[in-house]
Amino acid sequence: MPPRMHPNDWDRLFRPGAPRRGGPLRALANILLVGAAIGLLGGGAFFALSFGLDYARESAAATAVAIETSNARILTTRTARALAETATAAAVAAAPATPAAEPTAPVVIGRGSVLSGGNLRSEPQIDPATVIGQICPGDQIDFLEQRSGADGALWYRIRITATSGDCTPQRVTIGSLGWASSTLLSQPAP
Repeated sequence: MPPRMHPNDWDRLFRPGAPRRGGPLRALANILLVGAAIGLLGGGAFFALSFGLDYARESAAATAVAIETSNARILTTRTARALAETATAAAVAAAPATPAAEPTAPVVIGRGSVLSGGNLRSEPQIDPATVIGQICPGDQIDFLEQRSGADGALWYRIRITATSGDCTPQRVTIGSLGWASSTLLSQPAP
């Protein structure tokens, strides 16, 4: 509830130079100013949005043109490459055929067998990285090459021709080629 009026309030509120409340004319002016400010902000937002949409449309159109140009360039390059490959293939097909060299079988210097099980190796050296698999006692072999190692050990390049029984899961198959130490093998027999 508002405070009670004091008799001196009349003099305080209506004397010359007293603060004024404004009235209906002032309220109308405030409403017009706020409306104008809202109108300017709304119009600015509308123009900014329409400019942004136009910019987005132009950007999308430029991107589409760039993609089409890139696709055309890629298609041209691929077509030229395919034509060149076709021309090369046609030239190769038209060229006289040269007989292919037949692979020569390794020369067998003797036959023998495995006396003690051991490793078949890719190189004539003792290194875990060179192990191909296991050879087992009784396996039949062909001797293909003989080489002496740096330590004076004798190594043979062999081919497995027959296996005897099952000795280990890591066993090499028939036809496997590799190097084995002479201490594991019989002497080569003609």
